[in-house]
Amino acid sequence: MAFANRIIFLIFPICIFPFFLHAEEEKKNKRIELHEDKKLDAEELAFKKEGFYFNALPLFSSDPVRGQGGGIRANLFFNGKKTDEYFEYQPYQYKISSQLFQTNEGVRNYFISLDTPYLFETAFRWKTSLGWDYNPNSQYFGVGEKSLEALTQRPRNQPGYGEFRSANYNDYENTQSLMRPPASSGEIYSKYSDQGYNQYTFNSTTLFNSVDYTFWKAWKWIAANEISKNIIRHSDKGWNPSKDPLLDNSIWETAVPNSDSKLTEDYKEGKIIGYNGGQANYFRTGLAYDTRDFEPDPDSGILVEFNIANVSKRTGSSFNYNKLFFQTKYFYKIFPSVFEELVFATRLAASYSSSGTPFSEIRYMWSVDGPFTGMGGLQTVRGYRQDRFVGTMVGFGSFELRWRFATLTLGDQHFTFSLVPFYDYGRVWDSEKNIGLKGYKFSWGQGLRIIWNQATVILIDVAKSKEDTQMFVDFAHAF
Repeated sequence: MAFANRIIFLIFPICIFPFFLHAEEEKKNKRIELHEDKKLDAEELAFKKEGFYFNALPLFSSDPVRGQGGGIRANLFFNGKKTDEYFEYQPYQYKISSQLFQTNEGVRNYFISLDTPYLFETAFRWKTSLGWDYNPNSQYFGVGEKSLEALTQRPRNQPGYGEFRSANYNDYENTQSLMRPPASSGEIYSKYSDQGYNQYTFNSTTLFNSVDYTFWKAWKWIAANEISKNIIRHSDKGWNPSKDPLLDNSIWETAVPNSDSKLTEDYKEGKIIGYNGGQANYFRTGLAYDTRDFEPDPDSGILVEFNIANVSKRTGSSFNYNKLFFQTKYFYKIFPSVFEELVFATRLAASYSSSGTPFSEIRYMWSVDGPFTGMGGLQTVRGYRQDRFVGTMVGFGSFELRWRFATLTLGDQHFTFSLVPFYDYGRVWDSEKNIGLKGYKFSWGQGLRIIWNQATVILIDVAKSKEDTQMFVDFAHAF
């Protein structure tokens, strides 16, 4: 904690100094000097729409944790005119998004957001959002390097027969759903199941605001605040239909209660805090260097960012802790004489959470491009379940080849289609002293991207790892 506080003390003046320096310059010269690499190329610029446009997208999302779901996302864009000062640099002038979404697994996600690059033709950008997330199938496999171990299960989920390591998540999940007798004197019913062992319910309401300020052509100073109220409920003693281990597995028997979950076991052993959730009020500051030519779907450029977050009881939070996050993304067109549109994309990231961080926030990471959790799931190591690996020190990365192989124009609607093979890697550590090059988890797969009017990205990915095969349907690139 003291180490992170010292970093905050040192970096905060550095972050705010350019703001005061360039505020005076802007009084003399209204135009912001921007890096030339951020400018759209002539072909992309020709397809960029002027003025307002609206799209409402039916959501048909699928992933193994959230289930199959549907809803609607509505986006209102305003691009301005081609003669506007920063038309060739902005993805849009204003974007208002709202979403209503739910799945067959009980997941619900509602939000409304606003994004304003170069607000009022100044160097400022403001983002704000209000959202509610409810996930009764949030995943928990432990915290730290122990979570890197292979899944273990008992033969047909029966106590007294030892354990073996299972490399396949579906086999593990099926075994956990089998009925078993009590494993200890503390279990009072005659039969139990363990199908809720790695699950809990996460109910979160979040208000978010951030301001960034562009200086020296491509640098950004960032300040952000997030107020989050989290309620956690546990799968223990919840009743579910369960299979008889001795009969045909297709026969569902009478519902039986779940045993204690992994989350409850770790709480009782003093390994985690935040068992019931709580208030988390974040204050962030950071720096970024960003030369990407078009944020939603870059052809070229680099993003390097570092931010520090502080959560304190003095500001109404339930906890005291700090978080550090570093990330770099790089995009480059390769073999342009052979492939007109073939982009190499890579990402490398690391996160640190101090002692005192609740288990549900250790997994949480924030970037200038938006928040995400990991490791595992759509935005990190895609072949593993969401939050499969969680630790105070996290390192991960990805490689993608994005080949735009076709375009289609229907009326005033423009679509681009890309094939995206990818490779992900990452791991967690209990301490920065343990960081090394061994023990990483890997996944790989193939994706399809449908880019609608340049700023809306539809993602379809199939990912595979040693443990699982997953399919994702969502919006925006994985990174």
